[in-house]
Amino acid sequence: MSNMQNHRIIPFRAALAALAFCASIAAAEDAGAANLRREVLKAGDAQLAVVLGANASPAEKRVAELLAGRVKERAGIALADPGAQARFRLVIGTVASNERIKAFAATRKEVASLGSDGYVIAVEPGKPEHYVVGQSDSGVVAGVGRLMREMRYQNGRVEVPSLHIAETPQMPNRGMYLWARKDFFGKPDQVDRYVEEFALWGCNGIGLWFEMGMFKGFDDPEAKKWLDIYRRLYATAKRMGMKTGLLMVVNDAYNTSPTEMRIKPIIGCPDHYLCPNKPGSVEQMIAWQEQVFKALPRIDIFNLFPADPGGCSCLDCTPWPTRGFWRIAKPLADRIHEISPKTEIWVDTWHLNHPTFGGKDWENLVANLDWTKERPKWFAGFEVGLAPHHGFARMSAEDRKVYNEARQPLMVFPEISMWGNHEGMLVNKEYWKSLQTEMNDYTPGLMKGGWPYSERWNTDIASVMMLSWFWNPKKPAETVLDEYSSFYFGPEAASARDLLDLLDDSNTDPQRKEKISEKHAKLDGSLPEWVKRDWRWAEIAESCRFRTR
Repeated sequence: MSNMQNHRIIPFRAALAALAFCASIAAAEDAGAANLRREVLKAGDAQLAVVLGANASPAEKRVAELLAGRVKERAGIALADPGAQARFRLVIGTVASNERIKAFAATRKEVASLGSDGYVIAVEPGKPEHYVVGQSDSGVVAGVGRLMREMRYQNGRVEVPSLHIAETPQMPNRGMYLWARKDFFGKPDQVDRYVEEFALWGCNGIGLWFEMGMFKGFDDPEAKKWLDIYRRLYATAKRMGMKTGLLMVVNDAYNTSPTEMRIKPIIGCPDHYLCPNKPGSVEQMIAWQEQVFKALPRIDIFNLFPADPGGCSCLDCTPWPTRGFWRIAKPLADRIHEISPKTEIWVDTWHLNHPTFGGKDWENLVANLDWTKERPKWFAGFEVGLAPHHGFARMSAEDRKVYNEARQPLMVFPEISMWGNHEGMLVNKEYWKSLQTEMNDYTPGLMKGGWPYSERWNTDIASVMMLSWFWNPKKPAETVLDEYSSFYFGPEAASARDLLDLLDDSNTDPQRKEKISEKHAKLDGSLPEWVKRDWRWAEIAESCRFRTR
């Protein structure tokens, strides 16, 4: 059997006359080296094949399909018949899944140097084989996503730049938390595709919150429906090489909860939540959460969420961080750890610096779990709020110092949905930069990533921004916006980028409304149809209408 027969091949055939490979040398580690030469390799009615290994994972197979679909949609290049020969081959996979990758890696030291979830892309003019090598499934998907963003899509051809890129993410947990609401999850096919799109940007985790208060109980048909949605989304995430995350408010309860166990009202918390100091309430809350946990596929990361919602203002629960919260958080985490010892369990501190929750008592919670103390075996670290404009969830420089001195692993919970929210796509460059600055104020070795809080589709650019910073926390916001525009607006990237600048909340141009209207109308008449079919363009169009009222 030949080497070729040991691989699964997904070929493409150019619909028109040329398949172009244009050279623009990209430095290793994406350092932005200058374009050294430009050279186009033409192949009349040629083929491009994606070569998967004999042991290709579901993630590798799916990302090959996504690449095929993207090129067909944007360039009109159709799949050739199975088994057809190809002049150019794109070899995708890991050392373990693909013998061609293994042979390539033996001659390239940068592959051996990859960290967790890293990738190498090698496209060299004049050679028939080109490579995307991942350290893991997530690395393969992120590498192919990067290659998609480097491609240029023309009618009947793609231009693939000559590339030598080796990149490893600096943070291991690059998640997205999607708020489960009907206006967001009402199109499950679109949400599935969105999860896959996040993976192409290097996301390696999807987090969800099963909000008990939406239901009468675990057996409520509506609850069963939402659990089915969660299983579906987690399956999509796993297929893309991603982790699963579950955020649970520690004293959450169904809306039919026993009245004798309910909280004394507190800001941001529904009255049906349970007070951890009422007889039988802790046992009831653990039992409910265990039901949910066991009803879902294995959860990789479990977050103990404290407040907003959550909390209780009774004397026995006050101050909330070290009394009410910890009274339920500790036994709940013990039980989750007993059920699933490999699940990481993180303690969130969102909103705990609100005066109602004890003001500075959160510092006592952190001190009780710092590096000098004996901690529960399950404790993975703290998740801290990243919300510079939030009235109480924001962290001062002194607050961040407390976490740095505790010397425990950290993740961030970036607020990208509420501040400055409006209809249509959000563009908040100065705010986003403040998130980056604040995140980078934490000790780099402690920072492990996070879960940006996405409420609606209009946070898409902000989500990409945060995912990019989990890979490289020093990456300029302007560079991310350039990449986003290039990928989603194709040949009109420059004009679309100008429009995003006009839509930016910090833009003070006195002729802003007129310029937005003019730029939007011009783009709407010149964009390729594949751009206009994308829901992102609809969100941007809505933002244009909002800004020109």
